[in-house]
Amino acid sequence: MPVTFAREPDLTAADYIACVGSTTLGEMRPLGNPARVQAMLDHSHLIVTARDEDGTLLGLCRCITDWAWVSYCIDLAVIEGQQGKGIGKSLLDTAAEIFGPGVSIVLLAAQGAEGFYRNIGMSDRMVGFFRERTDRT
Repeated sequence: MPVTFAREPDLTAADYIACVGSTTLGEMRPLGNPARVQAMLDHSHLIVTARDEDGTLLGLCRCITDWAWVSYCIDLAVIEGQQGKGIGKSLLDTAAEIFGPGVSIVLLAAQGAEGFYRNIGMSDRMVGFFRERTDRT
């Protein structure tokens, strides 16, 4: 099955919710609030998607960046049934290609996903800190 990886700045909240909702990442995102999801998408600097030949969304990578030094990958999601096929790595590779060699990609791995990132060659040399939001809707 051929998969197309492409920049998709107009990804809809409905597509995001369907994709992320079929992953463990979904429980950490406000999927019950489409307006908030749309705002998240509207303020992203780069969205890369993976779609099959029928246009079905298989996965996505959502980033914010300064386009010169660093990008933060906010979401990397691949729908159940398509995980383990190289789609997540290819999404990150596509984002890295768009950013160019001068921009690094950093992210906070969801608990339990650390092994995936190590397996695709990412290093875990940072300590992350988190200030919790008060509105989770």
